[in-house]
Amino acid sequence: MESPATRTLFDTLSQLSRISNEMLLELSEHIQIEEFKKDSEIGPKNIGKNVIYFVATGMVKANYFNRFGKEVVTGFWWEKMFIIAKDHEATAESEHLMFIEDTILISLSPTSIDVLIGKFGEVTRLSNKLNAIERRRLKQRAEILLLPATEAYSAFQQAFPSNRIKLQDIAHFLGIRPFTLSRIRASR
Repeated sequence: MESPATRTLFDTLSQLSRISNEMLLELSEHIQIEEFKKDSEIGPKNIGKNVIYFVATGMVKANYFNRFGKEVVTGFWWEKMFIIAKDHEATAESEHLMFIEDTILISLSPTSIDVLIGKFGEVTRLSNKLNAIERRRLKQRAEILLLPATEAYSAFQQAFPSNRIKLQDIAHFLGIRPFTLSRIRASR
């Protein structure tokens, strides 16, 4: 029986590319569905290397703490978005996935991805599209970080569901102090 989370995943994938029913059936045998409570996390040691996660419901942030102990928020994902877990051995800091809301997360392991690529040509097309979406997400973040704080906050509000995100998380994403963000908000 197909769960609502699985249906959301299949509908989202179908919007990205034409997918055969056979591929969806095989995919359903490889995915893992997990529920996470608000304020829980997946630590760096438990984030699968090169795993693809799909947010069926809820909201997730990625963060790490720099050498000075300051939190750096590197991304936010919400319903119908894919998280492509980086090879954290290749990055300077290991990221955590923190759940901002109760969340249902679907994961697909690298081994399962390889099996699906071997059986279904459309998986390569989907993989390319997901990687393009991830590159756009990273580019968008880089562009926001180059803006002055007031403009960065305005751009953030247009691109993200800011009403669902704590002010301190927004500040840590923008690379500014929460106090500065409060001043920006008060001046509007």
